[in-house]
Amino acid sequence: MDLHVADQRIFALAEKLTADQARLRAMDRRTNVFVGGLTTLLQRPRSEEVELLATQRRLEPFWHAVCAVRQVYDRTRKFSVPVSGPEVQAVTLQGSDYPIANRAFTVEAVEHCREEDRQQLFLDGLSGDKLDLGALVDQPKNEVTDLTMLSQGDNVIVVPPEIRASFVVRQALQPMLKPLQADIVYEEVVTIETLDLYYRPIYAYEFRWRTKDRTAVAEFDAITGEMRNARALRPTLRLNVSRDALFDIGADTVGMIVPGANIAVKLAKIALDQKQPKS
Repeated sequence: MDLHVADQRIFALAEKLTADQARLRAMDRRTNVFVGGLTTLLQRPRSEEVELLATQRRLEPFWHAVCAVRQVYDRTRKFSVPVSGPEVQAVTLQGSDYPIANRAFTVEAVEHCREEDRQQLFLDGLSGDKLDLGALVDQPKNEVTDLTMLSQGDNVIVVPPEIRASFVVRQALQPMLKPLQADIVYEEVVTIETLDLYYRPIYAYEFRWRTKDRTAVAEFDAITGEMRNARALRPTLRLNVSRDALFDIGADTVGMIVPGANIAVKLAKIALDQKQPKS
């Protein structure tokens, strides 16, 4: 089996919602973050009772993978061929005689097979959950070759991924790779066409309901503008993971991706930062 891996890239999605626009939306909806559950159906805070405590801008990771599998092989099969009537006692086919049993005869043949499959997958960079983010990857974005560039800005928090590239590829290939029932395998190729890490911008706002002394957090996707409630602001974490650690596809990890296979690994690029001059 051959494993081909294309360029592995990191992208930062461009914001459509500015900080001022996100803050304005958050202030307009600040009472909504406390609404939910049976108790709050009976009471709702007034706007003047809700104050903004903290603001946070984050870059959250997700993975995009596109994988393809091609298998070409031969396998031997036995076919049961019915005869025309009960009077048939034997059949001669291409010089070979075949006895009749249960009004059919069995002939052996070789099937020439070709299977191809292609799957696209989006995974949350923290939980590994599957996401539907096909629309996001077509949005304006900038390629990132130096991870430290992401954290440059006004109090931006870059959330480090918990999920590595090897896990993403394994999840994508799991439903595609299955044991072959083959006599001869001519071609078995796995191609990782796309393996990209994306960062999408999120604005988060923590509010306090003064009269109840309760806090709640509203988050806005800076691309889609969608709002969601959260339990708390994320802690400030330093992005100290290297590019090589994220894109951990190599000769020492392919066994975990395709267990038991004898794989020739052909990597196009796996670490662009290796090309960067060292100081």
